[in-house]
Amino acid sequence: MEINRDEALRCLSIAKNHFGSGNYPAAVRFANKSLKLFPTEDARAFLEKAERASSEETTSGASTATAKDDGGATKRSTAGSAATGQSSSPSEKKYSKDQVAAVKKIMACGTDYYKVLSLDKNCTEVEIKKSYRKLALQFHPDKNNAPGADEAFKLISKAFTVLSDPQKRAIHDAGGGDPEMRGSGGGPGMGPGFQRFRTHQFGGMQDDISPEELFNMFFGGGMNGAFSPFGGGATFVGPGFTRQTYYRPGAGHRAGTAAAGAGAQRHRTNWAILLQILPLLVLFGYSILSGLFTDDTPSFSFQPSSTHSMGRTTYSHNVPYYVNPTRFTKTANDQYKLARLEQQVEIDWVRNLQHACQNERRERAARINAASGLFGIGRNEEQYQAAVRMPTKSCDEVRRFGYSPYQ
Repeated sequence: MEINRDEALRCLSIAKNHFGSGNYPAAVRFANKSLKLFPTEDARAFLEKAERASSEETTSGASTATAKDDGGATKRSTAGSAATGQSSSPSEKKYSKDQVAAVKKIMACGTDYYKVLSLDKNCTEVEIKKSYRKLALQFHPDKNNAPGADEAFKLISKAFTVLSDPQKRAIHDAGGGDPEMRGSGGGPGMGPGFQRFRTHQFGGMQDDISPEELFNMFFGGGMNGAFSPFGGGATFVGPGFTRQTYYRPGAGHRAGTAAAGAGAQRHRTNWAILLQILPLLVLFGYSILSGLFTDDTPSFSFQPSSTHSMGRTTYSHNVPYYVNPTRFTKTANDQYKLARLEQQVEIDWVRNLQHACQNERRERAARINAASGLFGIGRNEEQYQAAVRMPTKSCDEVRRFGYSPYQ
């Protein structure tokens, strides 16, 4: 799948690192993982090369053992002699009392994985990674030669694997101990010393992984890559983790490609969000601009004021109104605009008259009812006739304009 392409390329890079250091079986294993994730011609060609080298190494080892049994002199490979330079006898490895004490402290924690990583139960994902990074470097067999350092390193890797998986961590919090041992009954890969354990890696693909492989995945190719000033980045996908990529200075082309891809994805996401809210932004901006450039001052008024101080009457019905002298100059010179203005003046004038007419009719009706009494009892004829004759000037004015006062 295309989604696993980056992981496949990273596996192939790790395989080539192992091949360069003479670890041909590990090179073959990571090359196979690369092909499972995303088959490429480069991976197939490298796998054939690694398998041939591994096969030749096995044959060479058998021949060397036979030659030794016969008393013949066998020359060691130049890579092995250059790497050691001295006798590799375990008795010559040096370690300090502090390293021995640290190993005993880790092994005494048992399956209390929080205690192994020196964390509390409220620790965050970032704190788990930080603690693992520090302890893995401290107890890696290449850095710590104290007795039991290898087992302590495996226990640290096991603690990280459990606490970095939300489901396993929840099981561990509920009952303590090893959730994989309790959940699977000590299935394959769960033997003493945590030689290998099962976890999710490379985009959800389940596979066996050793503590050393976990270290290589986290630090990008082992101890050499971890301390090299030109070391690249490592993409780590642990159980329950989203994809996390770690880079060191001078990461090179692969780190740059991954960072560019992540940046492009964020860029596309930002553009998608912007396109969704763009109509709202346009509408909001239009409303603001309309309010800024629109003059809300009425173009006329029926009452004089400091703004509308110039009195006029309409041409058709002599309706009095007042305008702003400054603004009215342009309107007065345009007959069309002037006609539209006076038409609007008369329409508003009639509406005001109709409203006043309704009030006059309601007042006259109320006076007539009051003078009529209750069912004719207590009728005041004088008041009744005065109410009937009550003038309705607004209604008369509406009739003068040609409108019905009863509308």
